Amino acid sequence: MPPEYNAATLNDRYREKLNSLKNDRKTHNINGCREFTNQHLNNEGYEYKVCEAVILFLRHLKEESDYTTFHDNGCKYLYYWLYMHVLNKKQSIKYTLKLYKELHRIYNEYHDSFNTFDKYINEMNEDTSYKLVKLTDMYNDFEKFHERITPPAPKENCTSGVKDLYTKYLDECKNGYDYDFCDELKNFRKKHNFIIQKVLLCKGEQYLLPPVEKPDKVGTTVIPFSLITVTSLILPIMYKFTAFGPWIRRIIGKNKNILEYLNEETNHSLNNYEILDDSSDIPNYNIAYNSS
Repeated sequence: MPPEYNAATLNDRYREKLNSLKNDRKTHNINGCREFTNQHLNNEGYEYKVCEAVILFLRHLKEESDYTTFHDNGCKYLYYWLYMHVLNKKQSIKYTLKLYKELHRIYNEYHDSFNTFDKYINEMNEDTSYKLVKLTDMYNDFEKFHERITPPAPKENCTSGVKDLYTKYLDECKNGYDYDFCDELKNFRKKHNFIIQKVLLCKGEQYLLPPVEKPDKVGTTVIPFSLITVTSLILPIMYKFTAFGPWIRRIIGKNKNILEYLNEETNHSLNNYEILDDSSDIPNYNIAYNSS
């Protein structure tokens, strides 16, 4: 399965395609779009053009390539485009997700009986959408920084301006145990530090992003297993050579007597239940409770 966010891949290409489709003056009479309405896309003809752009973009993804990553990246960027360039960040992540899935429903219903993009779009939820927006924004900010600097960069131009955001997202990665999010931050760090050091030729650790330390899966399991191992070694020794042995035997003896008594009572109750059950073939069941 492809990575969950893929925030940097092919964004320019997707953005140019979507914008050209939305701004195209030609009308393509796309099925399903004439009926589409949205209260936040209320400029004359804008609802239709957005719907048309989305349907044609998804059709383009399907026809352009069978490559899974190309489809996945395109679907992810489509969400970002709706949030950033159509709704202009004026609506919530949740609302954008609702619009996104409504347009996908129209595409499936009228244009794709195979539901080609379900596995990519259905995995999008509020959390993944929120992180996708943050990651894409961070990549875009860094791209703008990179484009305006001519190497070798003077010291005052070596600070990319994304370190605070990156550090904040590092905390979310560690605290949220989101390994895909952590991996995407790791990818961003590699790109950032490579450009700072090798392209802009900046010298100094202060311009670099710190490494991503993912939540430790192993650490959470090693301690319990260690305790089990140590306990299994110590208990036999304590049982055989210390006062712990006679004490635990007394406890086990008492518990054994209690268990034997409970088993006798349970068997007696089950026998009574079987007698009652044999005579209970009528539709309305009467449940008897012992009043003792």
